Amino acid sequence: MIRIRQKNIKLYPWPMTIEQAKNIYCLGIGGIGVSGLARLLLSMGKNVSGSDIKESEITKNLEKLGIKIYIGQSEQDLVAANPDLIIYSSAVADFHWPASIAKLSQAQAVGELMSDKYGIGITGTNGKSTTSAILGLILDYAQLDPTVLIGSMLSPKNETEKFKANARLGGGKPARLNDVSRSGGYFVAESDEYARKMLENKPKMIIITNIAEDHLDYYKGLQDIKQAFSEYISSLPDDGILIYNADDHNTVEICQHAARHKFTFGIHHYADLQALNPRTESGTQIFDLHLDDEKIGTFKLHVPGLFNISNALGAVLAAIKLGVKTEVIQKTLEEYAGIWRRFEIVGKLSGKPVISDYAHHPAGVAATIEAAKQFYPGKKVLAVFQPHHRNRTRELFGEFIESLVMADELILPEIFDVAGREHGEDVSSFQLAAELKKRGVTATFAKDLSKTESLIREKAKNFDVILLMGAGDIDNLARKLVK
Repeated sequence: MIRIRQKNIKLYPWPMTIEQAKNIYCLGIGGIGVSGLARLLLSMGKNVSGSDIKESEITKNLEKLGIKIYIGQSEQDLVAANPDLIIYSSAVADFHWPASIAKLSQAQAVGELMSDKYGIGITGTNGKSTTSAILGLILDYAQLDPTVLIGSMLSPKNETEKFKANARLGGGKPARLNDVSRSGGYFVAESDEYARKMLENKPKMIIITNIAEDHLDYYKGLQDIKQAFSEYISSLPDDGILIYNADDHNTVEICQHAARHKFTFGIHHYADLQALNPRTESGTQIFDLHLDDEKIGTFKLHVPGLFNISNALGAVLAAIKLGVKTEVIQKTLEEYAGIWRRFEIVGKLSGKPVISDYAHHPAGVAATIEAAKQFYPGKKVLAVFQPHHRNRTRELFGEFIESLVMADELILPEIFDVAGREHGEDVSSFQLAAELKKRGVTATFAKDLSKTESLIREKAKNFDVILLMGAGDIDNLARKLVK
């Protein structure tokens, strides 16, 4: 716990807004969400500093931008930074700040920055980062000068003059929609459903990718999750726009009765915007796009999986509603090179491609394994899955089994514990491996990542593709394998 002597801190007027603040301290600055905010704040001319428990590539890159980074959380570092506003990550477990320093959570800060703009909140159990990145790039290429925050990192191939890594500061006026003609431009941001953080954002357009059981350490069950999404939809203004996935039953159930302007996208079910005849040719997904039953063009996407076509559709439909021309959308999709840890080919091990993916929910794991088979037809895939969060693993144990049986062979490292969110759940990756073996799947338990690495190197000669999945530190191993 951090406790700071009040006599060491200046007193500032309360409440302190981001606009008023000059010196902003970001607690948990190494996290993907807070790091994006730090980039935005720096671009706004703020004096930004921050701390995290450990050094990472994210903190190193922020230091290169001129942001002072403190490793560890200490009273002395905060006093040295002398902030008039603190923005903190919800992942920081236990801390105490004196009332003399204004503070905002990450979600509250996003909401405040969005307040004078045409906010576009993108939420759902899976696909938020990809959808946000694609929409941000479309609006960038359309010269609409958006502000963008994504929960991942753009591929360097897609970075533009102002859109770097996970953030872009814009200032452009909306080209359409008279109701926002006086606003400060578009703001595209992920809205995190965990702990109802999305309710801190106040968008004028919402995109929902899907709704499934997750974060059951907070939510009481699927109905509680649906209620949270319903509350979020209800926060839209009367003239707000709701865009949602017609292929996802839970999403349709929640959205179909919403008293807002509603538009749907889909592949398998009829929708306002529908992808038809999807096919894969030489590592490229191709599909025909129909808007209101009329074909508007043939589109290409160089990232695998029908789920990525679905993610792209959500972004495309939003862009269409904002008046972006079809040719700009087509070009953006064709040039889209993916994002960090989303089916990212990080290199090769003994000539075999090594893929790192953030998949940590059963639906995401199943879709990623399926995408690997789709993009590498007839090839043997060695899947490595590090479960994330013991509570999630226990609550969704059966769903994980059903998703993992699709793999040719599996290595299962021990579960990655999430600080502050574990409650002694008695579950292990060993149990997953044992259950999979009963199903006839070759599955090997690994007590740690060191053993996992040994197993991968030993088995790689028998496989064509190596796929590593998980939201923990499994990505570090993926990159180590290809060095």
